[in-house]
Amino acid sequence: MQQPELKKKYPVSPIWILPLVAFCIGGWLLYTNYRDAGIDIVIHFATADGITAGKTKVIYKGIPVGLVKKVEIADDLKGVNLLVEMDKKTRPGLVEDTNFWIVRPEISAGRITGLETLFSGSYIAVKKGNSSLQTRRFEGLNTPPPLNTDTPGLHLTLKTPSLYSLQRGSRVYSKNLKIGLVEDFKLDKDGMITLKVLIKPEYRHLIKKDTRFWNASGLSVTGNLQTGLTVNVESLAALIYGGISCATPKAVKDSPPAEPGSTYRLYRDFEDAEYGITMTLQLATGAGIIEGKTKVVYRGLKAGVVKKLDINRDTFHTVTATILLDPRAEVILHEKTRFWVIRPQISIEGIKNLGTLLSGAYITFQAGDGKFRNHFIVETNPMPIPTLRPGTNFTLTARDSGSLTIGTSVFYRKLVVGEITDIVLAEDGKHVRTTILIYEPYDRLVQDDSIFWNVSGIQVNGSLSNFKINLSSMRAMLAGGITFITPKLGEAGAKPKSRNEFTLYESYHDAAGREAALQPRGLSLRIRTDKAAPVGVDSPILFHNLKIGKVMDVRLSGHSSHIEMTILIFNQFRHLINGSSRFYNFSGIKASANLQGITLESGPLKSIIDGGLALYNPDKKTPFDGKKMFPLYNNREEARYGDGLTLTLHLSSGNGIRLHTPIRYQGIIIGRITAMDFDKGLKEIIARAKVRADTNSLFRNGSTLALVKPQMTLGGIRNLDTILGGPYLRLDPGDGDSRTEFVIVDSSQAMPGNLPGLNLVLETPRRGSLKPGSPIYYRQVPVGRVTFVKLASTGQKVLVHALIKPEYAHIIHRGTRFWNVSGITVSGGVFSGIRMQTQSLEAIVQGGISLATPEGETMGPPARDGDHFLLAARAEEAWQTWQPDLLHPWNREIKKSAETTVDEESGDEAL
Repeated sequence: MQQPELKKKYPVSPIWILPLVAFCIGGWLLYTNYRDAGIDIVIHFATADGITAGKTKVIYKGIPVGLVKKVEIADDLKGVNLLVEMDKKTRPGLVEDTNFWIVRPEISAGRITGLETLFSGSYIAVKKGNSSLQTRRFEGLNTPPPLNTDTPGLHLTLKTPSLYSLQRGSRVYSKNLKIGLVEDFKLDKDGMITLKVLIKPEYRHLIKKDTRFWNASGLSVTGNLQTGLTVNVESLAALIYGGISCATPKAVKDSPPAEPGSTYRLYRDFEDAEYGITMTLQLATGAGIIEGKTKVVYRGLKAGVVKKLDINRDTFHTVTATILLDPRAEVILHEKTRFWVIRPQISIEGIKNLGTLLSGAYITFQAGDGKFRNHFIVETNPMPIPTLRPGTNFTLTARDSGSLTIGTSVFYRKLVVGEITDIVLAEDGKHVRTTILIYEPYDRLVQDDSIFWNVSGIQVNGSLSNFKINLSSMRAMLAGGITFITPKLGEAGAKPKSRNEFTLYESYHDAAGREAALQPRGLSLRIRTDKAAPVGVDSPILFHNLKIGKVMDVRLSGHSSHIEMTILIFNQFRHLINGSSRFYNFSGIKASANLQGITLESGPLKSIIDGGLALYNPDKKTPFDGKKMFPLYNNREEARYGDGLTLTLHLSSGNGIRLHTPIRYQGIIIGRITAMDFDKGLKEIIARAKVRADTNSLFRNGSTLALVKPQMTLGGIRNLDTILGGPYLRLDPGDGDSRTEFVIVDSSQAMPGNLPGLNLVLETPRRGSLKPGSPIYYRQVPVGRVTFVKLASTGQKVLVHALIKPEYAHIIHRGTRFWNVSGITVSGGVFSGIRMQTQSLEAIVQGGISLATPEGETMGPPARDGDHFLLAARAEEAWQTWQPDLLHPWNREIKKSAETTVDEESGDEAL
């Protein structure tokens, strides 16, 4: 029987371990929850815009330290209460002067703040307070609080009667460099506004005890539309956002550094800050004086500005100007200093202080000594005191006195060197004698070659294309005047003064036309022409549209009907003249037109209206002998072909020919028709043509000039390019002696020479439909064409000139047969049927010739240039069955060489 096993009983059941563990875990959780629990606070704001419960955070120095748990309306309905759970680590900072404010995206003039909240949403910013009293209820701010006074940098206070456009965060500038910002502002009880400014630590050395601050916000505009406007702006950022500028006057640059908390005045603008020393000036009238615009000037330097004008209550109602002076000008404030106003003065002698017409009146002074004084009475302008000066008297003779009067000035290089002392009528009554006094030491400027002219009033010379207005000076224009020049003054060989009488010319233009010394220096040339060109004195000489000279004289030759012109090439361009130089008329506007377009050619405006000449240089190496009489060509083309042949051309009709019709050789223009007229009997047209010199050798006996113009036939349109470009003359050169007279033939009747290929003559009883251009076939392949058709000299047959292309010349032998294949050949009968035969559609329309070369000995030797053949009416049947071996000689040599090589190789194999 199994015995029972006794076990020891434990006092505590193991099952109780589980509740114990659960209790420990719960206690730990309770402890950690107590340890990490936040601190609930309430923040009162006027509005909860942008705040979301469970989402909006409290941020301190960029780190989240709290979360809005609940948003409630305040009990008094005057705001909202935010229930915020703060991190327990913030407990020491939750004191009564801790500040909270909402950061939202804000766009204002010149800046964007809270940009990051566009994506993350608004948040509550916090600034730690300095109090030791804990609190859980706070009043939120609408704007960020000012920085702490312990923030690194220089803290200053500015006083101003107006905030202008400044705001919190506005920049402080020095030399357009941002050195600080506006922390805060507030309105004081006395009506002034106090600004708190922070200067960055690295720039605090720029601020001195005597540093001046002024508003640099927006634009500062002073003046009016009559005298002009003064616009001041510090920078683009200050214009948009507002700002303050500061600077230390140079006069007090050694001022000690500013102390923290120092108070300064904020000036209204730059001028208020720069010119801070006040003085007053009593004026008889305020005419021309503008507040904020009129300057105080001393020896060209700005020393102050008029800031205010007041009318006095005295008998004469004078005006008092309040002036702000530069500190450097403070030394002038003495009792013997004198002030006066400079305004423009217009009189018969001229305009004084002309600059003030644009800049406006200004105030100047003469510094004096004595006791300190800051109120003055303006002085009258000092009057010039006339004095008698020693000098030399000269007499000038003129046709009239013009506007000259006694006392009128005499000028030399626009400097007054004398005056008129007397004006009388000469004894003959035809001239006026003017006595002038040239002051010492200027009288030495007058020598025997001196030239005098009147510069009174406004002198206008010229033409429609060129006006010349001479104004020696404004004074001379109004009051009159005389000026002079001594061309050889100071030069070797100059004549000393030995006479006291001179001619007084009416103007410089009059003097230049009669005195060689006033004319430009250069190379004088003569030009001859058969007919008067539309040019006159002073017409320009042009080279590539650049004026290189002018026409000096135009006159009729005394010994002939030729017209001679004297021209002057300016010195700097005389190197352009050589033995090949040619001059041509370049006056007005030249136009040429055809179906390809319109060509206009003109020079500068002066040459269009007044006429002008142009220079053409075909060769720059031909020497110039200096005595050449240059011909004048009508246009540039004539000048270009000047040394070429002059051709005489005979035409039965002028149809298709006109002036400037080109002469072409191988497609290139080598000449043009220059003149056309009837012969004496009015039976034919005689034309003159000029061609290029380098083509003279082409015009010989045997040369042909053919008129090429559009030709329309059943075979098509030939010379299509002449429909747009117009007809032209085609040159086919010959090989005889030189010749200059030709008869113009039609291109359809001309026989071109020297064309590459084999030239043959085919004899036929009648022409049929053959014409120049008709094709020549071999096995229906075009191998040539008809070039010319004419009647034989005996009149018994027609000679058809044919040209075989060079590559097919080896096909033609003495035994070759030719037959006419023009049109359609019809053969047959009623019972045998009708058969129609043609070579090609082109042959039907234009006519054509076919050929065949026999086999064997009947082939004969190769044909030569000029050989004659019979042209059959139709082909014999045997001709069309010929199959000769017509391998080109070059190919025959290649074939023979190849066969020899094969034979040699076969022989080597046999060996």
